[in-house]
Amino acid sequence: MISVKVESNFAKKADVVLKKYQVNASRHVNRVLNNFRRDITMNMRNTPKTGNVYPRGDGQPHTASSEGNPPAIDTGRLVNSIQIKPSSPTIKPVGKVFTNVEYSQMLEIYMDRPFMGKESKAYQQAKAFSKKMSKDIKVK
Repeated sequence: MISVKVESNFAKKADVVLKKYQVNASRHVNRVLNNFRRDITMNMRNTPKTGNVYPRGDGQPHTASSEGNPPAIDTGRLVNSIQIKPSSPTIKPVGKVFTNVEYSQMLEIYMDRPFMGKESKAYQQAKAFSKKMSKDIKVK
């Protein structure tokens, strides 16, 4: 009896392709996260200080931003609290930009000082950057 065994190396090559895709996709997500964080902080630093003036504890006045603009930096607590949880190579890489400062939601939603939500300039910049960079997610 004569027999010939035919095997495919496709599974091995598919694994290599999948791993390269996951690494590239994760790198893309992390670039977007880092740019988003940078844009949040830059927009807060450059926001027009055209809102109300409040006395601070040290006697110096703080001029707030006006509605529709990111919050103006006062103590630096909020802007310094913006953190990133990076993605890792998986089929669907996910990362996160967040703050744990308790008054951030009040500023963002209730006082209309968008700085990282869907209404913010930084969010729109992140979406545009992501779309521009998406061409980099390919296997070479």
